[in-house]
Amino acid sequence: MSQKRPNNQFRSRWPEWLLPAFFLPSWLMSLGFHMIVFVGVALIFQNTGVTEGLDDSGRVVDIFVKEAANPEEQPQESDNTQQSNADDSLTEEQVDETPPEELVDNLLDTPLPVDNVFAPGPAIADVELPLAEPIRPARPAPPAGGLPPGRGETQFFGTKDKGTRFAFVIDCSGSMQSHNAIHYAKAELKNSISLLEPTQQFQIIYYNQEVYPWHRRGRSDDIYWANETNKRLAYNFVDERGPTGGTDHVPALMMALRLTPEVIYFLTDADQSDRISNRDMARINKFNNGRTRIHCIEFGVGPQLDAELEASFLADLARKNGGSYRYLDVKNLSKR
Repeated sequence: MSQKRPNNQFRSRWPEWLLPAFFLPSWLMSLGFHMIVFVGVALIFQNTGVTEGLDDSGRVVDIFVKEAANPEEQPQESDNTQQSNADDSLTEEQVDETPPEELVDNLLDTPLPVDNVFAPGPAIADVELPLAEPIRPARPAPPAGGLPPGRGETQFFGTKDKGTRFAFVIDCSGSMQSHNAIHYAKAELKNSISLLEPTQQFQIIYYNQEVYPWHRRGRSDDIYWANETNKRLAYNFVDERGPTGGTDHVPALMMALRLTPEVIYFLTDADQSDRISNRDMARINKFNNGRTRIHCIEFGVGPQLDAELEASFLADLARKNGGSYRYLDVKNLSKR
């Protein structure tokens, strides 16, 4: 079928070169029109931030990209959110780079920096850390210096021994007033304490029918380091006690053994009427079990007879507990 030719009247109205535009096929004109519409729609969607993509099932979906709003136009968050942000103001980097002890100091002493607060809010309240139960202080370590720790030496009325823990058990009954025996006992006791090094410990136990251990005021220690402060306080305690009352050796000895010292110096005038019974002697020996050396010093009047030595319960006590025994005539002590 041939295309219809335009008539002469129509040809005379338009230029020759423009005439083919009016006689294009309809399908070509329709295609051009749809292309124009498609391009226009595409431009509109591009301006509104719409893109096209595929979901997991392969369907074509529209993806809208929302631009971030201006931070200055953000509405204020609720009070709860503000408080939560304030509490979390320390970043992970700050926590990682700050030593634990400095974190505590910062919380207690330094206000949090404003730059780290995510949103404005009320001032942060002071942080109070819960306190643990009071911790009892440990016994102080002995000062450095002096003799090597553990094996310092002292002596009591010429009886020498080495150790870290010493107990002096001194009879202060009324009979110790005779020939000024208590005076010599106190002088020698102070001298022995003065020889102790700060690395050693000691205790003084006076006794008659009662027991009088030395205790520092406000302290519950049973045995004390031989530092200069404790020595001065011990000298005062030595001077305060005078001779009075009767005699009971066993409670004082048992108290000293419970301190588990390495050495006990035991001084008494050893009246035979107050001797330690065989039953109490066995109890003392069993309780000690060789842990502590007991050195016994006996005050007497005049030279000691051989029979008295054999009958002396002090010599027996020393022998059975790894110590030594010595007899001293108090009348000769003034010549020392």
